Amino acid sequence: MAHQEITTRHKQRRLSWQIDWVWHVHRLHPIAYNNDCTEQLPNGKFVDKRCRRLRIKQRQKYRSVAFSESIKNPSRFVPLIDLANAILRQRDFLEKFKQHYLFSMNLQQMNQNSFEQMVQNYISFLKLAKKDEIIIPTFDTDLIWHTHIRYPSSYQMMSTAPCGFLLDHDDSLKNDILDDAYQKTAEQWKMTTSSCAMIVAPVVIYSSGGNDGEGGDGCGGGCGSC
Repeated sequence: MAHQEITTRHKQRRLSWQIDWVWHVHRLHPIAYNNDCTEQLPNGKFVDKRCRRLRIKQRQKYRSVAFSESIKNPSRFVPLIDLANAILRQRDFLEKFKQHYLFSMNLQQMNQNSFEQMVQNYISFLKLAKKDEIIIPTFDTDLIWHTHIRYPSSYQMMSTAPCGFLLDHDDSLKNDILDDAYQKTAEQWKMTTSSCAMIVAPVVIYSSGGNDGEGGDGCGGGCGSC
């Protein structure tokens, strides 16, 4: 990032999958990502996701940037988060996603109303956020949240509108904190919406990354996936 290798749509299309994945995990921590960009990159330039969609056949048209090129030009860019452990936590998240009904579903055949309800639940979830408090989403909502965070500029604007601040996403919260915060989030949800989307037991994630006892995602000053 320090060498501005991912600032344009063309450059983003040429990223190797390894670099693209590290970048994805970095963006899943919006406050750290924003600070890393504005404080460490030349002129404080924020790096947004510009390549919206790239099919497999399209990807084959672009020559991926050789991974060794980055090694030959080491940068002074030092992320605020431990990306190595963050990547391990996302590996666990993906393993969990494989057990979710959406993983094997043909999304083109998904009922449009069902998808729109998932998005609406996500928006309602954002509205629950209060600064310096932890709110915990259901797994369905967390999938929408992860997708939204992939596009930093859009996410900053969208989360700031209902929340009044940039809603963070913290996937290193300990499981006991997740359980307690989820129950409080469910109570808030019942008081503010007629939907029963939050009335499910949280699914605890025991991550192999980070410290023992750490688990799922977090937001709002903290926040976690269930």
